[in-house]
Amino acid sequence: MTRRPFRAARLRSSALAAAAAIAVVATGCTSSAGRAAAPPGGGPAEAGSPSGASSSPAGDFRAQKPAWRPCTGDGTAKSSDPAYRSAARRLECANLRVPLDYAAPGGKSIQIAVYRLPAAGPAGQRLGSLATNPGGPGSGVRSTVVGLAAAKPDVAKRYDIVGFDPRGTGASRPVVCGDGALMDRIQSLDPTTADAAQVDANAAVLKEFGQGCAARTGDLLPHLGTAEAVEDMDVLRSVLGDDKVNFVGTSYGTYLGARYAAAHPDRVGRFVLDGLVDPASDRFTVAREQAVGFDTAFRAFAADCVQRRGCPFSGGAGAAAASMRTMLGQLGDRPRPVGERALDEGMASTVVSAYLYSPASWSALRDLLGALYGGDARPMLRAFDSYARRADDGTYQGATLAGYYEINCADGRSLTAAEADRLAHDVAADAPVLGPSVVWSWAADCAAPGPDRAYPLDAVKLPNLLLVSTTRDPATPNVAAARLKRQLPNAALVTYNGDGHVAFYRHNPCVDRATSSYLLTGAATDTTCG
Repeated sequence: MTRRPFRAARLRSSALAAAAAIAVVATGCTSSAGRAAAPPGGGPAEAGSPSGASSSPAGDFRAQKPAWRPCTGDGTAKSSDPAYRSAARRLECANLRVPLDYAAPGGKSIQIAVYRLPAAGPAGQRLGSLATNPGGPGSGVRSTVVGLAAAKPDVAKRYDIVGFDPRGTGASRPVVCGDGALMDRIQSLDPTTADAAQVDANAAVLKEFGQGCAARTGDLLPHLGTAEAVEDMDVLRSVLGDDKVNFVGTSYGTYLGARYAAAHPDRVGRFVLDGLVDPASDRFTVAREQAVGFDTAFRAFAADCVQRRGCPFSGGAGAAAASMRTMLGQLGDRPRPVGERALDEGMASTVVSAYLYSPASWSALRDLLGALYGGDARPMLRAFDSYARRADDGTYQGATLAGYYEINCADGRSLTAAEADRLAHDVAADAPVLGPSVVWSWAADCAAPGPDRAYPLDAVKLPNLLLVSTTRDPATPNVAAARLKRQLPNAALVTYNGDGHVAFYRHNPCVDRATSSYLLTGAATDTTCG
């Protein structure tokens, strides 16, 4: 489901950040028979509807009216994209009060940060609210609200684009688990352990980090996780006056959307789920498939790299994979000194994984690897610091690792150190380059672990959803699409034959037509975009 944000690459959509660099490529589509359109369900709720204050033990929270105000302070209006800057200037922020514990709604409450970009078109053409979550969990919800409006102006004319920072992330009481030195250690775990002593060393760092989370998070710790985010999203739906949720979820956002659909099937409107996480799969299946997915993506990058000047590899993709595995092993055995620091295997694996999220980043990755193979580790270390949000003084500014860690723990999606060690060695045969680091990115020592439960979707209770999957997606491999399709035979599936993580923001004309048409009309067909 989710990935540790910096030890490898988190399960979130990086396409928004790279959107300006991705070229628009004209492609064709092939479609099957269409399905009937479903109403969006985004209009005001009537008396007695699910959004009514009397329909939930958290009813008092559903009657609140957020104090919307212009957003300030995070630099979202400084983008080079004029459409993004224009949307950012109209963004509104507020705080939403929700129960700390939904089993005791009369007890303590907390505030979560919420964002809204009002529909740009005439009021009479408004279809309701469209919530969005980019993944992580904890990745850039605020910027995604703006980015969705900038990327899909036809959709933004008809919908208020909204989102919220899940509790424990962003501006919603973010979790902090340790200082910069501990953050450094947890992102430098050895992913290719050779003996029990190395496994124990990894386990000790994970334990220290988990204890730090527990000590610093307080009463919020047992009330983190996707189950709580589902109910927080339902409070937001009610407060906005919508009888159903319309939703665009990418990466982990598809898991959040699926869990919402399982919990509240009668409140599901138009759902676009891109970068699919199967809610019925266990943590071992998801970690294994993701390990293979990142190695598949590396081979696609390598096949492109060897055809270009400046590539440090020679031969084919297989030879490049063997070379990269050797280089990572050398960094694990002897980290490359850079001043008072050193680049190790964990850091380098993080950077390589991160740059596989978008083909637009492949040229930059080629340059980074060229420098590394040429004996200069400084560019790779700088790339790690930038991605991990590590400042020159060793502190981490705005890093989402801690919230990600605890939400995964609460969801029962983490591996113990012993489980990670066994699985990492097992997947190394099929995914030798990045597979071990991917598996270890799921490892945690959870102070408040939740059960690893399956949440299969019931097609009978759900309207038609739109599923989107990319054939060589590293973080959410395409193999999950078939399982979701079996659970939801009436859902439409858009398959993007390409590289990178998620397709919704790739500016692919075929994908854009399919997703926008569904959000605006409810009509969808099985479609292949290439």
